[in-house]
Amino acid sequence: MFTRHSTRGPRLPLAAVLPLAALGAVTACGTQQAGTVTAGGTQLTGVHWSVDTVTVDGRPTKAPGGAYVEFVSDERVRGNYGCNHFDADARVDGDSVDLGRAQVTEMYCSDARQRSFEKTLARALGERNTVKAGARGDTLTLTRSGGDTVTLVKRRDTALFGTKWQVTGVMSEGTTSSLPKAAQGRARLVFDKDGHVDARLGCNTGRAKATVRDDRITFGPLTSTRMGCFGPAAEVEKTLRAVLTGEARYTIRGDSLTLEPSDGKGPGVSLTAP
Repeated sequence: MFTRHSTRGPRLPLAAVLPLAALGAVTACGTQQAGTVTAGGTQLTGVHWSVDTVTVDGRPTKAPGGAYVEFVSDERVRGNYGCNHFDADARVDGDSVDLGRAQVTEMYCSDARQRSFEKTLARALGERNTVKAGARGDTLTLTRSGGDTVTLVKRRDTALFGTKWQVTGVMSEGTTSSLPKAAQGRARLVFDKDGHVDARLGCNTGRAKATVRDDRITFGPLTSTRMGCFGPAAEVEKTLRAVLTGEARYTIRGDSLTLEPSDGKGPGVSLTAP
């Protein structure tokens, strides 16, 4: 499923495409996360920057949900193009950001507009950009030499509780695939502070105890309806039922949530806040 792929021009060597789980591991290595990085007078590190719009030839395109950029250090940037995740070398110098080699997942993205946006954003980020911060420091505008821009908005991590988390992808063996069109919008989770999760599983609905501690969620027995399920929605439901069994590790970045088995065995799911 993964091949060699780069979002950079030919002057840089290609970077091997890695499974999603490996992208997170790369950014945790060495001392690259140490210190605070600023550009254009605004702190870049420690902030989840959601992609708002990309403007090419004067024409703005609104980003799909889930597109974001995180500055891990002055030498590394990671994020999501709108469907696929990326991890890239970077050089942050004064008021400029220059992304180098990018390691990119190759998820199947069924939405044609999403695929088109990914290509546009990857090209926009794939060369040196000047950085200009908004007056309140809650926006960044990255501008290429030709005048094309990427607008980023500072976004806090969405709360786990009370959010209608829409299932958008299935994770297996370190890779993530977006849901087939027939199953999109069919599954979601809502966690409450009383220690339960309400689930739309794909076909059926259910409820289970959900005890949250640190970055782990321990699920109790799932009580659900018993409608017959067929096709893609049934496959999503099967995966979600497996995730809601035992203990899962969760991660929230901006409006994105991932749930994976804490022992690393079995499938996981990626979810997005509305």
